[in-house]
Amino acid sequence: MPIDVRFDEERRMLHVTVSEQWPTLPEIVTERSRLILAGYIRPDVVELVDVRAVTLGLPNLSQVRGVLNSIGRPPLKRAVLVNSALEFCAARVAEVLDPHGVRVFRDERAALQWLFQSDGSPEPAQAA
Repeated sequence: MPIDVRFDEERRMLHVTVSEQWPTLPEIVTERSRLILAGYIRPDVVELVDVRAVTLGLPNLSQVRGVLNSIGRPPLKRAVLVNSALEFCAARVAEVLDPHGVRVFRDERAALQWLFQSDGSPEPAQAA
């Protein structure tokens, strides 16, 4: 269950990449707790979750519901990147359960645009 986490303080963006096998709920809770303690998960942060490299164990409806309940509200918005129709359907459940905070995308550029759209959410950093 490899999880790679990068945090961009300037953009206030947490970028989580999950590869190989989908993590168990205890693994997700442990990782989220670590990120909260590190100060990466807070109300002014957006999150990009890239699951395009997951090959085993996509969550079912009850597992998605459990994940959303256990990880709580922050960050402000969470975009989920997927590749396949199966991944899209699995992630779409999260979008239906949290229509204002979660959105599913196949295109990273569109996901980032949604995360940083000007509706009171953080704006992307300007290139120098």
